[in-house]
This record gives sequence, C-alpha cells and structure tokens, in this order.
Amino acid sequence: MPRRPFFARRASLLSLALAIFVAPPAWAQKSPEDELKSLTVPEGAELSLFAFEPMITNPTAIDIDTRGRVWVAEIQWYRRAAKNPPADKIKVLEDTDGDGRADKATVFAEDLFAPMSICVAGDKVYVATSPDLWVYEDKNGDLKADGPPKKLLTGFGGFNHDHGAHSLVLGPDHKWWMAHGDAGYKVTGVDGSQIEFPAGGMIRGELDGTKLENVATNFRNPYEIAVSSFGEAFCSDNDNDGNFSVRICWILEGGNYGWYKRPGPKFPPGTPYGETWHFRGAIPGFVPSTVVTGFGSPCGMCYYEGDAFPKLKNTPLHCDAGPREVRAYPHEKAGAGFKGSQVKLITSKDDNYFRPDDICTAPDGSLYIADWYDGGVGGHAYNNPDQGRIFRLAPKDKQLKRREKPGPYESLDDATVGLHSPNLATQFLARERLLAGGGESVPKLIHQFENSDENTKARSLWLLDRIGDEGRKFVIRQLNASDPAIEALAVRILRRHQDDREIEAELTKLAESELTEHETWRELLLYFAKRPGPEAEEAILRLAVRLPKGDRYAAEAVAIAARGRQDAIAKKVLAAGGADNAKFELMPYLATADETLQGYVAAFALSSPGNNVRLSLIDKLGLVLHSKAMRGMTAVATEPGATADERRRAIEWLTFNCAPAGLWSGLVGEADASVSAWTTQYETGDKAANREKLVACAKQLLGEADYQADALKLAATAGLTELGPEVLALVSGRDTAATVRDQALAVVVQTRPTGAGEALAKLLKSDDAALRNKAASALVEMAQFTSVKSLVTKGAEFKNASATVERMVQTTGGALALLKWIDAKEVDDAVAKLVVAKAINHPDANVRILFEKFVPENERPQRLGSAMKAADILKLTGDEKRGEQIFHQSSAANCKNCHAVRGFGKKLGPDLTTIGKKYEKAALLETIMEPSKAISHEYVTSIVETDEGLAYTGFVEKNEKVVLIRTAEDKTIRVPAKNVESITPSPKSMMPELVLKEVTAQDAADLLAYLMTLKEPLPAK
Repeated sequence: MPRRPFFARRASLLSLALAIFVAPPAWAQKSPEDELKSLTVPEGAELSLFAFEPMITNPTAIDIDTRGRVWVAEIQWYRRAAKNPPADKIKVLEDTDGDGRADKATVFAEDLFAPMSICVAGDKVYVATSPDLWVYEDKNGDLKADGPPKKLLTGFGGFNHDHGAHSLVLGPDHKWWMAHGDAGYKVTGVDGSQIEFPAGGMIRGELDGTKLENVATNFRNPYEIAVSSFGEAFCSDNDNDGNFSVRICWILEGGNYGWYKRPGPKFPPGTPYGETWHFRGAIPGFVPSTVVTGFGSPCGMCYYEGDAFPKLKNTPLHCDAGPREVRAYPHEKAGAGFKGSQVKLITSKDDNYFRPDDICTAPDGSLYIADWYDGGVGGHAYNNPDQGRIFRLAPKDKQLKRREKPGPYESLDDATVGLHSPNLATQFLARERLLAGGGESVPKLIHQFENSDENTKARSLWLLDRIGDEGRKFVIRQLNASDPAIEALAVRILRRHQDDREIEAELTKLAESELTEHETWRELLLYFAKRPGPEAEEAILRLAVRLPKGDRYAAEAVAIAARGRQDAIAKKVLAAGGADNAKFELMPYLATADETLQGYVAAFALSSPGNNVRLSLIDKLGLVLHSKAMRGMTAVATEPGATADERRRAIEWLTFNCAPAGLWSGLVGEADASVSAWTTQYETGDKAANREKLVACAKQLLGEADYQADALKLAATAGLTELGPEVLALVSGRDTAATVRDQALAVVVQTRPTGAGEALAKLLKSDDAALRNKAASALVEMAQFTSVKSLVTKGAEFKNASATVERMVQTTGGALALLKWIDAKEVDDAVAKLVVAKAINHPDANVRILFEKFVPENERPQRLGSAMKAADILKLTGDEKRGEQIFHQSSAANCKNCHAVRGFGKKLGPDLTTIGKKYEKAALLETIMEPSKAISHEYVTSIVETDEGLAYTGFVEKNEKVVLIRTAEDKTIRVPAKNVESITPSPKSMMPELVLKEVTAQDAADLLAYLMTLKEPLPAK
C-alpha cells in the first residue's frame, strides 16, 4: 500500500508507555486456554480456540471465505503507536488437519495502515483504511496479493482513528454496504456519483465503485452493518462515553438517526424512545433505535441465517467490546418497522482483557468471534499489542456439514445450491455465476424461488431483478404475492428503478390499493420519496392519510417521503379533518412553517379537555421544534378549563424542554453549547418575549397551591431567576407547606436570586429551629459564609457552632473561610480544634496543604508531584469510599469539575458512571496520567483565532452563523462565524497532564479503587 505521512507519536513513546506498566502480571492477562475457561457460552453450544498469539495479534475485523478460511485484519500498530511506513497485515488462517484449530497462517498483504475492515469477494479483497478504500486481487488463489492494491475510492474521514471507514459487507443485492463513523466523508464514485455527510452514515455502492448512495445518515460510530437476505439492515451505534445509549438500529432507508456530536435534550420519564435521548430518538424526524443496550463500545456484527443454531436464525449477532459481551438481538416486525430485544450469548466472568470485536458465519453455519484482547477499548487506552484470539462457536456434540460445494462455480446447478449457504462469500460466488448465466439462469432461479426457504426465495428475487428482462417481470408479478413479506420485498427491489415507467405505473397502482400491508405501505413511501412532481406528492398524501395509529416508524417513513415538500403535504393533511385523523400524528413531522404549525396548535386548542386525544396531543406538541409550540404549552399549563393531568403534563414538558440542554433552551435564553445545533434548526421567535411568557406562566403557577411544587421544579430547571421574589416569599411565608418551603430553599440555592443572602440570614433568627438549620445549610451551600459567621465565631454556643462547622468544612470554600477566621483569632479554641481535626483529613489536598501548619512536618503526607509513577500507585490497596470523597470533593484532583458519575458532576468530559467496566485497572490509570496519548474523537479541543487577534481554546461547535467554544472552565463563548480567522485542532487533552500531582499516592490509589467500582448505572427509579 502506498506510504502516507503520519505525524502521531512514534514507537519509542509506546516503549516508554509500556515501561510504565512493568509486567504482565500487573495487567492480569490470561493464557488463551485460561481465557477460554472464563467465558460463558449459550446452553447447547461450545466455544473453542481457533487461533491465538503469536499466530495473530489484535484482530480488528474478520471475514470467512467459501472454503472456511478466516481472513484477519490485524492491527498491531495503532493510534499513538502507529508506524510510518505502515506495518499492519492481512492474514489468512487455515485449519488444514481438521482438528478445529488454525495451524497455518499466510500473510496475504502487509504494510497496511490500521485496517478495520476485510471483505472477501471472490478473487478480490476489499479493505477500507480511511481515507481510502483499497482492492487487492488474488487471481491465482495462492492467498498472496498479486501486487499493490488499487485505490478504488477516497474521501473517507477518520485517518488513524476508529470513527472512519469500517467493514464492508456483501449484500443480497450484489452491492457492498459500509458503516462509517462520525469523522464524516465526501466521496466521489468511479462514475461521478457522490456521497457526503459530516457525521456517520450507512453507505452502499456497486463493487466497481459506481452508483454510490447514502442509505441512512447521522450516526455516531457504527462499526458494521448487517444485511438480511430480504435487504433489511441493522447496525449498532456507539454512544458518547458514559451516556448508556449504545443502540441497535433497524435501518429505515433515507432516515436521519439523530446524532449531533454532544448529547442533546432529555425528555420526561416515560417518553417513548426517551432512553435514547443521546441520539434524539424521541424527536420526530429522527429515527429511533429498536434496542438500547446501555454502556458499551459496540463493534462488528453479522446477520445470522444458518441452521446450526435454530434459535439464532434470522437474528443480528453482535460484539460489544466495552462490557465484553457477544449478544443476539431478536427482532420481530411491528407495524411498518421492527421491535427488538437482546440476549447475551458470550461474556467474560473475570477477564478484563476479553474484547470481542467481530463475528462472522462460516459455510457450515458455525460462528467465528475475533477478540482484540486488550486492557482498553480500541485506541483510547491501547496497551497490549502482542496478543489476540479467535474463537469458534458451534453446537455441542454435533458434527456440522455444509450442503454446497465451495465456489467458484462452473455449473449453474452448483451455483443455485451455493445460493443456500449462510456464508456471504459463498453466496457472492453463487450470484456471480448465476448473473453470468443471464437468461439461462432465470428458470433455475424461479424454480429455486418456488421451492426453497424464505431466505433463498429472497436471494433469488434480488438476482432475478438484476438479470432483468424476464427475471424482472417475475419480480413485478410478486407485487400481487399472497405473502406480505414477498410483496414488500418486491417493492423494495423495484423501487431502485426510478426511471422505469412500467414499474412507476405498477407501484402507483399499488399505492392506491386500500389493502396494502404496513411493510409494503412503507416501501411505497420510500419509492415516492425519490420521485419529483405533483403525482408523487398526491401518492404520498394518499399513503399518509392511512397512517397506522401510534406507529413511529410509519410516521418517520412519511417524513422521509415528504422531505422538501412538508408544508404542501401538511396543508392537505390538515384539510382532511377529524380529531383522530393522521394529521395529529403527522404534524410534528410536517409542520415546519408558521402557517401549518399554527393550524396544528389551533386543532389542539379546539379539542375537548379531559380526553385521551388531548393528552396525546400535548405529548406531540412537546416534540415540536418551534416557538409557537413552547408558547402553546404555557397556555395549556395555565388554562383554567384544562384538567390537572393536562396541566401537569404541560408543566413537565416545559420543565424538560426549557432546561439548559432542553429542546426549547434556545427559545428562552442562551442554549447550552451541547445543543447549539437546535438554534439553527427551528424558528426561535423573539427570545425575550418567549422567556417573558415562560416566566409569567411559572409565576401564575406559584400562586396556585396545587401547582407550587411543579412550578418550583420548572423555575429551578429553567433557571428562572426572575422569580426570586416569589420563591423567597414561599421560603419565609408562614402558610407555606413544609415540603414546598424545602423545595423553595433548594431553588434559591440553585438560582441564587438577588437578595437571597439577606432573606435567608433573617431566617437564622426564626423561632423554628428546623427552619434555622435549613437556612444555615442553604447559606453554606451558596457560599454565603459571612451570613453564618456569627454561628461559629467567639461567643457562639459550641453545639450550634459544631453543626455549622460540619457543614462548612465539607466544602473547600467553607474550609478556607474557617481557616481565615482561625488565623484572625475570631474563633474559640474548641471550635478551632474541631475545624483542624476535620480539615487535615479533607479529601481536597489543597485544603490539607493549607492546614498543614497545624501538623508537625514529619507527619505530613508526601504528594506525587511531577515524578509520579504508575507502579507506586498500583502497588497500594485503595479505599473506594475515600476515593469517592476525593472524586466529588477534591479540588486538587478536579474530577467533578469535568466528569459526572451517576448524575453528579459536570459533563465537560466523558461520563464515568461505568468506567470501571470499560477499562482494566492499569489502562484506566494510564488515561488519567497521560490523557493526551489518545483523545476520544469528540473531546479533541481546538484553538480558535479571531480577526481581532483573540484566541480561545476549548470544544468547538459551529454552523454558518456562529462558532461556540466550550472552555475548560465550562463557559461557552460565542463568536460570529464571520469573525473567525482559523480553527486549529490541538494535540493536547483539556484534561491536565499532571492532574494527580498535588495528591498523595494513596489518594490516587483510593481514587482508582473508586473508579474501578463504577460498572453499572444506578437502576432507574
């Protein structure tokens, strides 16, 4: 492969990094045999070792050819360790003696740069290594590349990164399908066809590099796509670390799957698809997933159509390297889409290095699983370049046999048998021969269609269409098939022929039929989605008004078909009338202009209070990206005639949507940087007027006893500081319910309205002891230390003073205020002694340092400083409870300032709620000590320079109007795009290199012990 420049750190740095982790025992790797013993397998199956080091290392992708040989994309040199010139390999593994274990390894090609894909298609081998797609040839079949590869395509993003081009898969349509990560791509095909998207996408093309097309877009980092014989495709998608939103997606062609760099808005509990908030799955216009698996680092997958495992047949199978699991995702048709579930197949009980990353089906129906085998996942803590395994899963006590000969095929009869194979490489060779047979193959394929299982029927139908003429006419006849799945497949196949007038007439006629099944109805919409003109618009309308009620995927299909003509279709849908009409389901998808949105709000207003339709409409209104929707919701929240359920539902939507990371945050103030994209996607109206409307709504609710608690939550979440007088009145009011007063105090602490300190200080003189204590706690939490000074300085009763000291010393600011008063001799000796006793054991090293003057020098702990060593930390036994305190309280370690755990802390960096499951202990320590070695894709900082000579550093998001920089202080700076001179990525992590230098080795060990306990999120309440 041609050499390319590479400017990452060289191998000497890898040697230095490995020298830190001095011995394999510290890493706790297992031998291949011991690892095998540690893996759980499904009942009735057995797992065996097929290959392991030194035969292979770090397999990132595998494929299996027609002879059952395993092709391995091997990355031994990756990310910070990548070599220039490139030095990775493609190997072919064989079991020549039939004992189930590879005994021969042939290097097919070498000098590759980090290959994360391998696809064997006859005598051609496709390998994607961003920015290029390469094709190798092996015409003589000696398992050695005939020469340098041909660069078929270029323009894929993610060079030296795992968010770029991933595995290719051979589809039943005789095309290649590829999953691409969110590094984005801009690729021109051999025939001039073009595909482009700034984030992740599902891509399809002919094997010769022509007819490129986007199948679906807006994913974060899908590693592989799995395609069934019916052309139904599934993928997994990686979440942003810690968000527990790894998802399995069924691919609705043309769909937008809702990724936008950083987490978007959350939604009220119980919102359909609300658990996928990370990908905006609850919002109309963004296709939701079928399964949310939680935390993970999902990798390769396949669609299993073999007979060896009957329970797994017609099921996507998948490797997730994060939680170290291989899973199955059974799916069943549901309306116009699918619903899925998950079943764990293989996992490790106690081997933190098991990292399954790809799975493939062999010709005999057995499954092969590649194991990256590393302490980290991919490049973000890659520490083990010398090991790797491949396992084989087969039924227990059963000899597997294939029914077909290996290809390539000379006779059409052998090829038709080969088409039955569950192995994609064998199916490919069968298709090649049958396509070469042309018209001679048609009767054989029709016979196969009429006398075979469902999957082979589908494979035959794809081929008949591709052959054309009589073959395609047979496919057209299946538009009247008695089997709904075959009828829908016929539409799916034929809708690719946009210029065929006969097909247009047949599909238009079918769209007029009232008997159309949901699946066929969907496929027809996807056909007309690509058709221009009024005839197509009328066909879409006819289909849209028959929208299946409550079917989310059906609504998304309408949205795809209506794209670019939403308002024209929306007007016609609105004119259809009827409270139960599809218009109420579709308006959130179609209402993009004031006129159509106003029609939707008006229809809502006319519906009768107290019925289920109205509650349903409130939920739909809550998902509309428009200022009129927000204002309409405030009207419902305060509507006298509305029911309590309706009003509370409206308040709940306002609370979630007007939060800093909420859907309507850009309507009522500055949107959080993480949702900056929202402000460019919908009409914001007059922000000041919108906010005034929201404040007036909350103020009215605060005056109604039944809704005060709801209104306080809204005020706190949306940061409505304008309500300070009303909230403070509730705090001090004699008639305020105790629970409401407590909530109001919490709102005061959070929003800190003007005059809060003075108002709470007055409560310190209250006759109510409980109220005095709560006021004191609130003042301490607000850092209003001067207001509580009288409670701890000389003359104060020790009992009261000690209670206040306990509160203050828990915070860094409070401890420092107490130190100041002690130094000024304003505190009694007994109180000072109590303060010192607490402060010298404070989890914040900075506090301990300042109080060291009260401790003899020889008793003071030693800090790590700049010469810290991993070995010094790893040899200590950590106290996880104390580590938790360090995480949440230490300003020396600064953890909580950037990271959150189970909802506590900030999300400037990745959420760490399950970090202990993702990393092995030493690998995790390395990411803390040397954070710039491997920076996660969306946590790369940039330097922004303006035309005025100003420079800012932070996470950057931009559109054509504005550039937003989120700084290390978690502040968002907005710079008009026209004033930006340059944006330059920085090689340094925002996390400081010596983040632990001010803590002791024991502090670091305690912190590490705590982080390693973080394996599961708290269960939902």
